[in-house]
Amino acid sequence: MKGVCILVILMVSALSANMRAEIVAHDTITASEAFVELPISVLDLIDKSRRMDMLDYYAADSIAKIPNVMEGLSFLDKVTRDYVKANLTPVSTITVKVLPLKRGEVVMTAYTIGDKDQAYDTELRFYDSNYTELKTAKFIKPATLDDFFDYPDKESKKRVAELVPFPTVRYEPDVNGTGMSAELTVGQFMSADDYASIKPLLKPRLHYKWTGSKFNLEK
Repeated sequence: MKGVCILVILMVSALSANMRAEIVAHDTITASEAFVELPISVLDLIDKSRRMDMLDYYAADSIAKIPNVMEGLSFLDKVTRDYVKANLTPVSTITVKVLPLKRGEVVMTAYTIGDKDQAYDTELRFYDSNYTELKTAKFIKPATLDDFFDYPDKESKKRVAELVPFPTVRYEPDVNGTGMSAELTVGQFMSADDYASIKPLLKPRLHYKWTGSKFNLEK
């Protein structure tokens, strides 16, 4: 009788553990789920069912170019459990990245516009597990012009500010890991002489580290 009781207890414990695992798995957001469900206007270019089709094709090792509402084609570039990058139009991409918190996750989107005729510029947004938008300032302090340069003197700083009055920045979440890079994208739209004068002071790329609650710029 004692042996039967122990067996029952073990079976109940195993069942409870499985139920907890299922709950955790259900509560854990994937980038693919967020790509389908996020209430962000730029994703309205592709209706939800077609976003699901894109993911299905990708899972079958097939890159499908899906018609969007602008009569162009959209396609997925890369998909992992916590990362999705989609080419929405010839001049725009969106990256969905799921970042771990101490409890739960936060979803970040990096929407980038740009091509050879327009400087690449990224808008970052953050969402909770219910896809409610959160304040970006809570999770990152955007890179400033000064972050991209090592100034030897005040005159150099003044010169850079004069030549780059409207800095544009492309942010790229890491595919693997939780970091993110940032790149100043004004070079191709400056005169060759002006860019040559500031390039020696320019940091090619910045990198942000995810702390578990926000991004910190690595020095």
